[in-house]
Amino acid sequence: MLSDPIVALATPPGRSALAVVRVSGTGAFEVAGKVIRSFSPEPARRATLAGFYGGDGRLIDRGLYTPYPGPHSYTGEDLVELSCHGGLQVPSRLLAALHAAGARPAAPGEFTRRAVLNGKLDLVQAEAVGDLIDATAPAQAAAALRQLEGGLSERLGRLRRSLVEVQALLSYDIDFPE
Repeated sequence: MLSDPIVALATPPGRSALAVVRVSGTGAFEVAGKVIRSFSPEPARRATLAGFYGGDGRLIDRGLYTPYPGPHSYTGEDLVELSCHGGLQVPSRLLAALHAAGARPAAPGEFTRRAVLNGKLDLVQAEAVGDLIDATAPAQAAAALRQLEGGLSERLGRLRRSLVEVQALLSYDIDFPE
C-alpha cells in the first residue's frame, strides 16, 4: 500500500551519539502515539522531549520527537522523526516498538519515492537525493545540491516549453502550408 505507515532508521546503524528514526504515512501519528505516551502532533515542526516505550510498557529511551503534518513534510504525508541515543540496542528496540505499533519497515528509498508520488519532489530531484548521499567530492555534492534545489528541473522545464512551442509552429505550418 502506498500510504500505510512505514518506519526506518534515517541515520547509519552503529555506535553514535544519536540515531534518527522516521515514521511516515496514514496513521503515523497514531503509531507514534503508541510509543510516546505524551505524543501530540501540535505544535507542528517543534521538537519535544519525551519517553519512548515498548509494547511491554518499559522505557526504551528518552529523546526528542518532531511531528510534521502532511502535506507539509518531506513525504507529503504525516511524518514523525524520533531522535534517540545511538548504538545498536536503543534504535533497534525503538524500531521494534514502532513495528509492533503498526508501522512496517520501509523499503530502501521509500520515503523519497513517496515524496515523488505526493508531488514534493520530481524524478530529477529524487535522483539528486541519492547523488548527494553518495557524493565523495565537494564538486559532486555541490552539483547534487543544485539539482536537488530544482536547477536542472527548471532548465528542463524551460527546454520543454520551447520544444512545445516549436512543435506547435511546425504543426501549424503543416496544417496551413500557405
